[in-house]
Amino acid sequence: MSDRLARYLSGEADAAECQAVEAWAAADAAQAAELQAMRAIWEASAEAPGPPVDVDRAWVRLEARIAEAEGRGRVIPFHQRPVVRWAAAAAVFAGVVLGARYWYQQRPEEFMAANEHVRTVLQDNSSVVLSPGSNVNVRMKVERHISLRGEAYFEVQRDEERPFVVETGEVTVTVLGTAFEVSAYDTSNSVLVRVRHGKVRVVAEGDSVILHAGGYARYNKSAHLLERLAAPPVEVFGERIIHFQEAPMTTVVKQLEKLFQVKVELANAGLGRCTLTATFEDEPIDYILRVIADTHVLKLTQSAPGTYVLDGEGC
Repeated sequence: MSDRLARYLSGEADAAECQAVEAWAAADAAQAAELQAMRAIWEASAEAPGPPVDVDRAWVRLEARIAEAEGRGRVIPFHQRPVVRWAAAAAVFAGVVLGARYWYQQRPEEFMAANEHVRTVLQDNSSVVLSPGSNVNVRMKVERHISLRGEAYFEVQRDEERPFVVETGEVTVTVLGTAFEVSAYDTSNSVLVRVRHGKVRVVAEGDSVILHAGGYARYNKSAHLLERLAAPPVEVFGERIIHFQEAPMTTVVKQLEKLFQVKVELANAGLGRCTLTATFEDEPIDYILRVIADTHVLKLTQSAPGTYVLDGEGC
């Protein structure tokens, strides 16, 4: 296929080869885009400045001198040497492919979330969950660089040779491999960084803090202050990764109602004094409530669609 593409780009392919290349491109959008990029690079290289060279004439002269020195016979011009010519074409094609790949790797990508969470996987297999009203600009070069506006949860593939850097304008977060969230909405006076696992370095205006799993930092834009905070009893990462740490049941219920758009009732005030320490990763509400009921030996019922009741002795 490489020889055929080289002939196609150079304009020397026959009708059957042209048809085969165009069918290959039409079969897949990515292949069509790759062919278009190859054509652009091929055409640009043809316009590159340089002195005109008559390749055939130069080849004939060189071969003539060699033949004269060695007593050999007739010289075959370059364009009549198919093996040599197509080897050169294949070499040019390889350069085009490498150039196209380099261009694709350098091209920034942008991902946006409008009214709901959006999950995407980056070129290095790291994943990002964008909160509503957020966007990221991604460049995967020597350094994996992310420009963030809004809020996003990252699960980063470890790569010690290429740090993963998230910038919000005021704050820079650098990691090797971890899971963390950055909240940096333009309308907020604070930038928040929370680490689920791993380790990150947070830098703002010359100050820096190192956060480990469970770490929490806030940068106050108006006060120009970066500070480490205690993690709250309830944390939500991404869309529905929920971590409760000694959270009162009243707080747990409010968070679940907000995330799942349901109603959860506690049958008596004593249940509100119970606490919960648990982590749920993209689990349905029925499963979460069953775990809570089993943990505190409670009875779980559903009084109506979307309405749940927890009943039992208080804490």
